[in-house]
Amino acid sequence: MIIRRCSQGHRVRLHRNTTPNAVRTKTYADGTVETLTYPSSGYDYFVEVDGSVVKRSDSFKTIEEYFVSKCADKHDDGHGRIIIGKHQLVNGVATSQDDLPSSSNTKAEIKDFYDKRGISYGSSETKNELLSRIIPLKDGEGIELAKKVQV
Repeated sequence: MIIRRCSQGHRVRLHRNTTPNAVRTKTYADGTVETLTYPSSGYDYFVEVDGSVVKRSDSFKTIEEYFVSKCADKHDDGHGRIIIGKHQLVNGVATSQDDLPSSSNTKAEIKDFYDKRGISYGSSETKNELLSRIIPLKDGEGIELAKKVQV
């Protein structure tokens, strides 16, 4: 089970080892196929980088710090460890109020925000329609993405 994903779209993921030795294969709409073999060890968590398991641990703090360091290897503007009240996980990606797109962002930047968080949208949606799906809650209490039925 994926607990966290890289906020910049790199294939750096923190998993909970819920099914040791399982092989997971995912095929995306563009035909890309990803395969991951869960480790057989008794460790509770592991970090995957570009399809390979690179670290295992029973300590969430240890594994999250390692995950953050691997994200830092790929880009320099990560969120660090999750801070309750500051971050919210959106499809496994740490997201803060500052990350939310606004009317000053381009349509491409808003789509990039959705893509990095695995959120689907219609190709014909306007910038305003895309923005209307993001509802920041008052006083920075969190983020809610409006549910929208795809037609």
